[in-house]
Amino acid sequence: MNFSKFDLNLFKVFVKVMETGSYAEASEALSVSPPAVSLAMSRLQKSLGAELFTRGNSKICPTSAALALYDNVRDELLAFERVINSFDTFNPLTSTKQFFISTPEEFHTQLLRELPSEANEKITYSLQEQIYDEERGIAELRNRKIDLIVDSYLMKDKSLAHELLFEDDIVIVVANSHSHSEIGIGLHDYQTLPQSVLSLRRNNKLALNLFFDEPIDIKRRIVNEASSMLANMLIVSRTQLFCHTTRSLAMQYYETLGLTIIEPPIPLKRIPFYMQWHKPNSSSSTHQWLRERVRNLIKQRL
Repeated sequence: MNFSKFDLNLFKVFVKVMETGSYAEASEALSVSPPAVSLAMSRLQKSLGAELFTRGNSKICPTSAALALYDNVRDELLAFERVINSFDTFNPLTSTKQFFISTPEEFHTQLLRELPSEANEKITYSLQEQIYDEERGIAELRNRKIDLIVDSYLMKDKSLAHELLFEDDIVIVVANSHSHSEIGIGLHDYQTLPQSVLSLRRNNKLALNLFFDEPIDIKRRIVNEASSMLANMLIVSRTQLFCHTTRSLAMQYYETLGLTIIEPPIPLKRIPFYMQWHKPNSSSSTHQWLRERVRNLIKQRL
């Protein structure tokens, strides 16, 4: 093979096919047609003299040769992209840009209120719901459909970078009219009183189970599941249920919703909140500015 005549752009298409597992999804991410992706992969296979993909049920399956090739070229392409991104120019007073950010619901109000700047209305923001599926979150960042994800769950992928924003305590909240609002909740009460929990699951476990500080045999009387901590707090404010939430969110809404904050009777880990993004954006001045904005605003609420 003559390297001087080899089309290195084929590797860019190959990596995107490996990441998406689909010619159609790769074509969408690269803004080209599916036939163009298919042709590029045929050319690459012919140049290398090796079969790279076989057809599965709904997605293509990489061969051992493809997996080995991906391991060798992915990091190099990411490095090239970081270098290219370091040359981008961004002026927060004059540039035009729309940012897409995925965050838990409890951050939306503050970010929608404080992210926009009167100094430049051409910079806009679109906040999206929290992504619970790790594979989807990784794909959205890789394919630039989302610029930044804020979440307590750290996705495991070598193409992503992250930064710990803060850690928060887990507390219990009940309505001020709750029978235990003044006396607190002991271990027996914790296991017998009705509670509302997050419907979110990670690795088939309820979210709270991930934050037990030590193995513990606890029975919980779960009578309701809600989609977010804020939704749980709204339900609790009008019922005799209790729920778990973060201390910062409880402090933000306890007066408005008429809630009492109670310390849990079991040891619980603190909840970490991370910013996560695609590594090549680490050197982008545009993305650095976005991360600084989000970092400063979220830390203001603590």
